[in-house]
Amino acid sequence: MTWDSSDGACRPATSSFTKRSSSGSDSGAATSIQELSSIVTQILERAPQQVRGRFRLFVRHLRRKPGRWLAVVYSADALSVRRRSPAHLVTVTLDEDALAGTQVRFNASQVLQAELELQGPGIVKVAGLGLTVQVFPADSGLLGLAESCTVARDSILFRVLETVARLQLAEGNWHLCSAEVEPIRYKPSSRCVLRYSLELQRSFGETSVYRELSLYGKVYSDPEKAATLHSLLQQLYAEQARAGEPIMPRPLRMVGRLGLTLNEAIQSVEGAEPLRTGLQALQPRFIRGCAGEVLDVVIPEKELCITAEAVARLHTSTVRLPGPLRTGAEEAKRATARAALIASYYSAQAEAVQRLAQQVATRLEVLQPDAYRVAHGGFKPSQLLFCGERAFVVDMDGLCLADAALDVGYFLAYLRPSGLWYHRSGMCAWSQRAMASFRKAYRQALFKHGIGEATTCKILQRACLYEAATLLKIATRRVHRLNSPRPAELSAMLAEITECLSNGHQPDVL
Repeated sequence: MTWDSSDGACRPATSSFTKRSSSGSDSGAATSIQELSSIVTQILERAPQQVRGRFRLFVRHLRRKPGRWLAVVYSADALSVRRRSPAHLVTVTLDEDALAGTQVRFNASQVLQAELELQGPGIVKVAGLGLTVQVFPADSGLLGLAESCTVARDSILFRVLETVARLQLAEGNWHLCSAEVEPIRYKPSSRCVLRYSLELQRSFGETSVYRELSLYGKVYSDPEKAATLHSLLQQLYAEQARAGEPIMPRPLRMVGRLGLTLNEAIQSVEGAEPLRTGLQALQPRFIRGCAGEVLDVVIPEKELCITAEAVARLHTSTVRLPGPLRTGAEEAKRATARAALIASYYSAQAEAVQRLAQQVATRLEVLQPDAYRVAHGGFKPSQLLFCGERAFVVDMDGLCLADAALDVGYFLAYLRPSGLWYHRSGMCAWSQRAMASFRKAYRQALFKHGIGEATTCKILQRACLYEAATLLKIATRRVHRLNSPRPAELSAMLAEITECLSNGHQPDVL
C-alpha cells in the first residue's frame, strides 16, 4: 500500500518497496509508514497527562524533506474528552535517521519499551527513536501558534481581534461577542493559516445589531521576518489602493510576539457571483458530444485576462524591497538538486532527467533580465481568488525582487492540468490554448503599464526556462510524498520540459 496524500486515502501500489519486512515488526524489522498511525495512537494513550488522549487518526498531509525529516499531519477524531484540540490535528515528525526509504526503522514493540519525554504542552518525544508527536496547536517550531488559537473572552488575542474588526469595518462602536478559530493550511514548524469567525454587536439605544465577520491570520516561525513582510505588504496595498482597486487582501495588523499577521478576508457581495479559488476558476472545461467525446475546449478567457492584469500590476510596482535578488543562477541550483532527487527515485529515467536539467540550469545561469521587479515568487492558480471581475493574489510569503519571467513561468507550469500527464482527451488542447491566452493577456497588460514590446518579448522568452525549472519542481511531488513512482507521468513532464526549452529559443511563438 502507499499513501496518496492528496486526499489522505490509502491505495494499493504496484511496487513492493512500501511493504513491511516479512520477518515481522516484533523481531526488530522496519515498519511501513501506513502502520505508523497505530503506533502514534499507542503513544497518545500512554503519554503524560498534558498530551494524553484516545484518537482515531487519518492522514491529512505527508511530506518528506530529504536529509531533514518526514512530517505527517493527521486529522484526529477524539474518542474521549480527556484531551481535545481546537482543530483535532496530530503532527508526527520523524528524524532522517529514523527513516529507511519509505519505512520506519523502529517497530511498535520498541516504541512501547521507550521512555516518553514531555517536551512542552502538547508535545511528547519518544526517547532514542527520533519520533516526536505534537497535538495541535502545540508546535515547537511555531511558538506563537497555541496563543494564536486562544480566543477566549479573557485572552489578549480576543481584544486584538475586536480592534482589528473595528479597523476593517471603519467603525469603532462594534463590540466582539464571540470568536472561533479554524486552521486552513498548516505546515508544521513553518506556518499556519487560521480563519477567525467573529460575531459582533453594535447598539443603538435599546436596539442591538449583530453581524458576522471573518479575518485571516497567519502564524510564522520567524516573527521578525513576518513583521518585515507585513510592512512590505502594507506598502504594496497602499500603492495598489492609490492606483485603483487593490489586487491583494488588506493587511490589518501584526501581533509581533506571536509572529501572527491578520488580514481581511475576501468575501463576495451578497447577491453577486460567489467567490471562487483559482483552482476552481482555471480548471479545464470541455464541450462534449452525445457519447462523451470532446468536441471543443472552453478557455477561461476572462479569468486569465484579469490574472494577467493583476500580475502585471505587481511587476510594475515601485515599492522598494530589500535584497537579496532571486536570480536565474539560484533557480539553476534548485533545478539541479531537484533533478538529482528525481533521478534517485526513477533509475530508468535518471539519465534523461539529469540531461534535461543540465540544459535548463545552463541557460538559467546566464540570464540577464532588463530589471529585477517586485515578484510573487511562487505564483500559481492556487494563489488566486476570483470575486466578480476582480482577481486577488494571496500567499505572498515569497515576495521578492526577481525577473518577472519567474512568476510567468511558474504560473504557466502550474496552469497545466494533471490530466495532461496521463494524455486524457482534450487536456493538451486546453493547456496550449489557455497558456497562449495568458501570454497574450500579459503582453497587453504590460503594454498598458508602460512596458515596451521588446522587453515583454524577452520576459516571455525567459519565462520558458523558469517554466521548465518549475516542471522539475512539480515532478518532485511524488518523491516528497513517498508515492509510488509513475514513469509514464514523468515521461510526459520531461516532454513538456523539452518543449519549454525549444520555445525559449523561439520568441516568435510566444
